[in-house]
Amino acid sequence: MRATPVTLAVLAAALCFAQAAAQTTSPGLVTAVTDDPAAATRLFERANALYAAGSYDEAAPLYEQILAGGFRNADVCYNLGNAYYKSGGTGRAVLSYLRALELEPGHADAATNLAFVRERLADRQTTAAQSVFGEAVDRAYRRLPSTTLAVVASVLYFALAAALVAAVLRGGLGPWTARAAWVLGVALVVVAGTAVLKVHGARSAREAVVLEREVAVRTGPGDEFVTEFKLHEGTTVRLRETRGEWARVSVAGTDLEGWLPGASVEAVERGE
Repeated sequence: MRATPVTLAVLAAALCFAQAAAQTTSPGLVTAVTDDPAAATRLFERANALYAAGSYDEAAPLYEQILAGGFRNADVCYNLGNAYYKSGGTGRAVLSYLRALELEPGHADAATNLAFVRERLADRQTTAAQSVFGEAVDRAYRRLPSTTLAVVASVLYFALAAALVAAVLRGGLGPWTARAAWVLGVALVVVAGTAVLKVHGARSAREAVVLEREVAVRTGPGDEFVTEFKLHEGTTVRLRETRGEWARVSVAGTDLEGWLPGASVEAVERGE
């Protein structure tokens, strides 16, 4: 569990600008958190004290209220994951660790605990077990905005165009100009291609976690369809599409895909 002075200070400062979120079971308290950063800090300290005393069921809702108040912090998500795991909520523990890593890809404690929990899941996902470095690189890539990649691609494009125009004006490409144009061209293809893949990936699939103890995955969006296989709490999936109260998911590293009730999974990215 992390409860550093830096976390408390950042929590108090950032909540001045936080907006209230709808996900809460105690609207009055969340409003107080959003309007009064000191109240959020007290909640954080109280949650940590409850966790230290072994009252995990009581600590988890307080961490949730801080997050629902509009503040996003990797340490809060990490502490929440620990509280859920200690109280038997494996699925929400995985979800919280993943959210911590979305906010801070290099959060080693969250990556370590995530790997620990995944080793004990009913649906063991060996393909998801990465090194801390690999997990950090993967999440840093996914957090890199596609708009930033588009700006970089634009700069590379104009730099390449300028190099080619200069070559035409000089009557040909010199050895250094040719090398520069080649490097710029390759970089442009890589950056632009990455931007396209990120946009396509963001639209086609979102990471989510199974929260039910066991859920049947069917051939279609309805109970009348045949069960293909079953997934269990804590399994990470990709949300492919939704249709009414049903969601089509796939399991990374396998050819498993099908439909399950949308309420049985929750997306890692909040608001999704």
